[in-house]
Amino acid sequence: MMNKEKKIKNGFTLIEMIVSVAIITIGVLGVFSVITNYSQKTQQQEERLIATYLCQEGIEIVRNIRDTNWVNGDNWSDGLNSCTSALGGCEADFDYSDLDSYYDDHYLYIQNSSGAYLYPFYSTVDVKTPFRRKIIITPDGSDELDVQVDVYWMDHTMTIYENFYNWKP
Repeated sequence: MMNKEKKIKNGFTLIEMIVSVAIITIGVLGVFSVITNYSQKTQQQEERLIATYLCQEGIEIVRNIRDTNWVNGDNWSDGLNSCTSALGGCEADFDYSDLDSYYDDHYLYIQNSSGAYLYPFYSTVDVKTPFRRKIIITPDGSDELDVQVDVYWMDHTMTIYENFYNWKP
């Protein structure tokens, strides 16, 4: 009688093994799902951060043109009035001092030597990015310009607004 009780207590049954394997599988799949989700969210946040910086750089490009006009003794808004939404906006990179007409198929590239985001027709570039930047400047009276910078990538858009004033007498 004792031998039978001992045999029953030793080892796992098939049902216990299936339940154990199922629990381990669910746990591993759950961890894998969390890691995959975290990786995707991290990539999305990186893209949003880059887009934010590209928008801010667009604002700085316009500011630089305005300030250069002042230094050269030109009208403060020279070169900035051709970027209205009616004209389709403009594009520019920090390495080029003019605003050119915006084209939907012009993407920013990364220059490997400097890490800068540039348009290929202005400089030697190496890696195409999914980012496009449009600058729209709307005159609001004689001493104010409303500047809007849009950065597009995949199915996302980031927009920043800034007002520029002719504050210099």
